[in-house]
Amino acid sequence: MTLPGRFDAAASRVPDQKISFPSEGETLSYGELGEASRRAAAGLAAAGAGPGSAIGVLAPNSAAFLQTVLAAGRLGAAACPLPLPMGLRDIEAYLRRTQTIVDAARLTHLVTVPQLRPLTEHLTGPRVLDAAELARHEPAVLPGAQPEDTAVLQFTSGSTASPKGVVLTHANVIACADSITEAIAITAADSWGSWLPLFHDMGLFGTVTGLFNGIRLTVWSPAAFVKSPAAWLGEFTAARASICAMPNFGYGYLLATVPADRELDLSHWRVAFNGAESIAVSSVRAFLDRFAPAGFRPEAMTPAYGMAEATLVATLPPLDRPPVWEWVDRAALAGMGKAIAVAEGPDARGIVGLGSAVPGMRVRVAGGVPDGVVGEIEVTGAAVTSGYLGHRNGPFTGDGWLRTGDLGYLRDGELFFTGRSKEMITVRGENVYPLDVEAVAQRVDGVYKGRCVAFADEERIVLCAETRLRDDDERARLRETIAARCAAELGVRPAVHLVEPRAIPRTTSGKLQRLGMRERYRTEKS
Repeated sequence: MTLPGRFDAAASRVPDQKISFPSEGETLSYGELGEASRRAAAGLAAAGAGPGSAIGVLAPNSAAFLQTVLAAGRLGAAACPLPLPMGLRDIEAYLRRTQTIVDAARLTHLVTVPQLRPLTEHLTGPRVLDAAELARHEPAVLPGAQPEDTAVLQFTSGSTASPKGVVLTHANVIACADSITEAIAITAADSWGSWLPLFHDMGLFGTVTGLFNGIRLTVWSPAAFVKSPAAWLGEFTAARASICAMPNFGYGYLLATVPADRELDLSHWRVAFNGAESIAVSSVRAFLDRFAPAGFRPEAMTPAYGMAEATLVATLPPLDRPPVWEWVDRAALAGMGKAIAVAEGPDARGIVGLGSAVPGMRVRVAGGVPDGVVGEIEVTGAAVTSGYLGHRNGPFTGDGWLRTGDLGYLRDGELFFTGRSKEMITVRGENVYPLDVEAVAQRVDGVYKGRCVAFADEERIVLCAETRLRDDDERARLRETIAARCAAELGVRPAVHLVEPRAIPRTTSGKLQRLGMRERYRTEKS
């Protein structure tokens, strides 16, 4: 079975089921999407695309995006989602990064929409085609794809390194969707609602999972959520969606913007995936406390662990279990790599449990170290990529497990994420997790929305924090307060560097880039 084949099976069952894109003012049925994708596939074939071609997709969260992904599969070609710019501020950097992806993927064609067409004038290589024009072609008999053919070239967001092209086959995508479907027991009564960008794995493959199940989908733009999380929540509630996914910062935005006295009914929200970045115990607690009166069940909060290399999800907690977390000795975790359980307190770090391997996947730590010992997280299963574009061997162990580059430990089968190996700070022989430094700084008044990143620079810890403060004396006090609190709570005193709001670079999925900020800091310092 292939991606379009699985979709067609769902569309044949529920041809009139609706897919809505409120931000684009679009609504269409499964049957209409299937027909548009068959016509677009014929249009791509007429433009010279075929089996083995790489088709770029530059489109907002819209019918055009899904149409092109399905069309590529019908040809036996691979779809390559391209990121959208996060604004005009860094447009040159965006174009350089996108051109790098275009070149690495060897895109032969690029499908876009009129409002984004001007961006393609700065990209060289592929033939640029309009999604709407492609869908006007008459359907044709096409070669199609095989399960082991590449369905999607998913470039990572680059939170710790340069983006890499993850090769995902039709079999990988279907295995991932099947594992999610089984893990959260999706039924015809469910409805998927999301604002995540479709060019990101969490947005794309979550939506694809919904498509395979033939359920109603409502897909907003990321901008609609960021502009007004409170307004988005109102629309999400009106749509009565039962499944949604977002990074931890998304739940934080809802906490910060939804008025405490606003009347809501969130009883329909059955599964709230929380993933793609580190999950803070404090934010989970606060979200559950704040929205419990609105009918949000603790069991709905679903912390997850995954990555593009596993298509999307590797672990999930048992269905209908409230979030769990444990408090461990912070010094022992960083210094000895051991998660020693302690009572909650100033010397403890809270870590949220991410469940166990989903059906079809297996997870271990550093080849099988004992429970409570930190090591590199490794995964294997039907949804795991065969490798990166141009490096098909990939970062695998001798016995075939994917090395994720993430650190964590297991406890009775439950996975706990502690950080990323590339971001670990080592100062005078001592290990320090950047998350610990950031957690202290985030609580200091004056740090803009708690946005800060920590990293190592020449044997010292640097903490970059966003702030709105302009007065020199106030900025000096903020720097001293952050440094003093870190010294008191962690035994380390970082060099504090203040920057303007939104100055810390982000990945295309919205995560703060520690290593990207380190490079910017070094450039400004030199």
